[in-house]
Amino acid sequence: MFYIGYEKIDETKARVTLIHHFPSELDQEMLDRGLLTETVPEPQTPTGKLARQYVNPKTKEMWYEYVDDVPSPLEDRLKKVESDTSENKQANLDTQEAVLQLYEMVAGPATK
Repeated sequence: MFYIGYEKIDETKARVTLIHHFPSELDQEMLDRGLLTETVPEPQTPTGKLARQYVNPKTKEMWYEYVDDVPSPLEDRLKKVESDTSENKQANLDTQEAVLQLYEMVAGPATK
């Protein structure tokens, strides 16, 4: 048995916000704000999507809706830092090469 907590969207659709595996541990006030069900379906999440679980509060029918997996702002910042680091490394190598060429022009080729 599972307790399902939800946020109501309309009379026949609510977003699942909580799945409690031990509803016997919950008080009656909490139980009154959700519903009990025998099973919870597993998502079949396609690549690049996120599963959002919904329930019909009247029939207890559950389903998933799949939305595009949008990177979080933290992931975006991390990718930018990685990109900037790579660009800085290349710029540093280019600068070192230019300094070496300038040194060779001024000092002449190395002799042995």
